[in-house]
Amino acid sequence: MRKLLAIVIALSFVMPSFAASNDYTEGDTLVVLKPSGTLNASSFTASGAGTLQASEFATASGGEVKRIYPALSESGKGIFMLMHSDTEDPEAFSAMLLKNPEVLAASPNYKVRAAMIPNDPHYDSCWGMEYINAPSAWDSATGSKSVYVAIIDSGIDYTNPDLTDNVTREYGINTINSDASTLDDYGHGTHVAGTIGAKGNNGMGVAGINLDVTMIPVKVLNSSGTGTFESVIAGIEYVTELIQSGVNIKAVNMSLETYIRVAPERDTMVKFPLWRAFKALDETNEAVIVVAAGNHSQVVGQPSERYYDSTVSGAGYYVYPASFTGLYNMISVSALTRLGTTATYSNTGADVSAPGGELTSLLSSAGILSTWLQSSTSNIASDGVSLRSAQGTSMAAPHIAGAAALLASIMPEMTAYQLKQSILRTNASTASLRVASDGEFDLNASLSYQYSYGDSLPEIGTQWADYDDYAEQEPDASIGYESRGGDDSNNGGCEVGSLHMILGAAVVAMLARKRIS
Repeated sequence: MRKLLAIVIALSFVMPSFAASNDYTEGDTLVVLKPSGTLNASSFTASGAGTLQASEFATASGGEVKRIYPALSESGKGIFMLMHSDTEDPEAFSAMLLKNPEVLAASPNYKVRAAMIPNDPHYDSCWGMEYINAPSAWDSATGSKSVYVAIIDSGIDYTNPDLTDNVTREYGINTINSDASTLDDYGHGTHVAGTIGAKGNNGMGVAGINLDVTMIPVKVLNSSGTGTFESVIAGIEYVTELIQSGVNIKAVNMSLETYIRVAPERDTMVKFPLWRAFKALDETNEAVIVVAAGNHSQVVGQPSERYYDSTVSGAGYYVYPASFTGLYNMISVSALTRLGTTATYSNTGADVSAPGGELTSLLSSAGILSTWLQSSTSNIASDGVSLRSAQGTSMAAPHIAGAAALLASIMPEMTAYQLKQSILRTNASTASLRVASDGEFDLNASLSYQYSYGDSLPEIGTQWADYDDYAEQEPDASIGYESRGGDDSNNGGCEVGSLHMILGAAVVAMLARKRIS
């Protein structure tokens, strides 16, 4: 398996009108070119047509090719590349490139930052599993090692004894730094992994949605929970490549959030390289793409109305990737409390809601208990498993990604779109305490629905047909890239898209400083 280059990144989308160069990687611009011919694997050899076209374009534009993404290019209707220029400002450069008829999409390399009953002794603290009716589902299915879930996050601590058996190191990748290790040094990805697939019935720790599964660590965030568009695109490129090679990836979890002042309309989406990367993965129709709705108390797909913190500096910001349109197989997830209400921090208007916990509660178990870094000795339980409670839409999303994997273990031939329908068509949305209309997820109901109607579900939908010809567009620079200004010093290094996970009640006072989606 060809390994992708490790690259520095940080998770964030976009921003106010006063430029701040620390919002993107200096000199780097992501570009998608309209191919001059048919793309295939040979197009991206040293002398291939795609490679030569990218090189010639970069040189003519005053830059150089820093990286090409073959898997996305072959399936995404364009040549994906990262360009570098020592003289051009990425924002002005992107706007200029969009006027070129050869360019389909362009943007600066913006930063993103980190948002049967088992015999496991701490299972009783996992209220989220009871809430989504997982025990009833386990009477019929407990998962399968043959089903893979890619976790695009901060890596996974595979030394945690409750995760070791369900994590593959063979397929893992690090796109954030020169260290090839996929070992989590932040904690967020490990927490997400525990909800999806902490080993069940092993007499220790907790239990995930899948008692058996194979999770792939795709490390796109560093030890501060930060990455960039480029690191995320590199992760998506790798997952797409694995799917193309036959790896049975049925769910991709991205518990990430970031904010940008661009409305989620077709004419703007098709000009974003990150959207195009999502679209290329989406078109495989193999894996359900699960994303966090975000943690800033706004509505998915609608602009912010006020200043929130340095992450949302004022009105007009949209949360991404949850607000992406035109994707058949993506599910956005908001967070529920143990009482069945929407969490106060959670964005609403998502496709579905799942347990995410609350910052403060009269209940002793307000958060989602899951696996944590083994190096964090203060979190080691008596059975030797590191566990930690956390809250956020980051904690809600893996309940849905885990569900997609469990459903796939029962009917492995189902497409991603069919799995998505099994999840979304069986949600209760009439609970009297609900603040928003996001349907509450019920795993056992989804399983029953799949058994009854799985054979008759459509293989793909038609609701986004207008987005399917995204290779053709009139060139212009109407997006108007703007950089979010402001001082990052007060948000703990976790700004936009900063994996907003709120870790325990002690962090409540730090809410404005550090979050995880």
